[in-house]
Amino acid sequence: MEKAIILNAGEGKRLRPLTQNMPKCLLKIGNKTILEHQLSSLEKCGIKTVILVLGYNFRMILEKLRQCSFDLRIRHTLNPVYSKTNTAYSLWLVRNEMNQDFIYLNGDVFFHTSILKRLIRSKHDTCLAIVRKEVGAEEVKVKLANDLITGLSKEMIPSSANGEFVGIAKFSQSINDAFKTKLNEIVNEGKLNAFFELAVQRLLKSHNVWAVDVSDLPCIEIDTYRDLNDAKRIYLKLTNFNKNVENNTS
Repeated sequence: MEKAIILNAGEGKRLRPLTQNMPKCLLKIGNKTILEHQLSSLEKCGIKTVILVLGYNFRMILEKLRQCSFDLRIRHTLNPVYSKTNTAYSLWLVRNEMNQDFIYLNGDVFFHTSILKRLIRSKHDTCLAIVRKEVGAEEVKVKLANDLITGLSKEMIPSSANGEFVGIAKFSQSINDAFKTKLNEIVNEGKLNAFFELAVQRLLKSHNVWAVDVSDLPCIEIDTYRDLNDAKRIYLKLTNFNKNVENNTS
């Protein structure tokens, strides 16, 4: 597992005015941006190549990357119609990069590195990080048969869901051709504002996609001010925990 794809094209409108001129992934949690937290976790997990899909104020992201010193090969692709499209189209733009196993990340997810490790070490070739909980209208909902995903949709009736997909996944080379076919279908149908989960939902009819339970690990998708504040509280809690561990072992 050496490649990751991160989608960072969106405008983050619900976080304005913080995102009035700044991409959401450059908001800080602690002393690092969301993007830096993600890249640090990927680097710790042995990822070598990161593909970014950028759009809104992309030059700010590129400038930030020039200031960083990660041991990663970072390339980017631009989504020039980011304001009229969604994650299915952004992922479709980099379909040629889906030529090997890869990690998928929504660009606004703050998470514990152990979530990535758990996905990578999973016996399942293609799997999604899932939090088992009661869900509402906003979450991307999953339906499960044991650990097999049988449904994936934001529009799913909450009472029929078993949990939430948190925006972190592992896709295998063996499934990627079929996955790209589904993305092509969506784009050719003109559903440019669809979430990429629609392609996964269609994939479930012919391929097994599994859930990896990460309910015990910190993870939050940052869409609102409340989410951002929760992420900062999680970071502070983890920082204090790590300091206590260091003090107790020194």
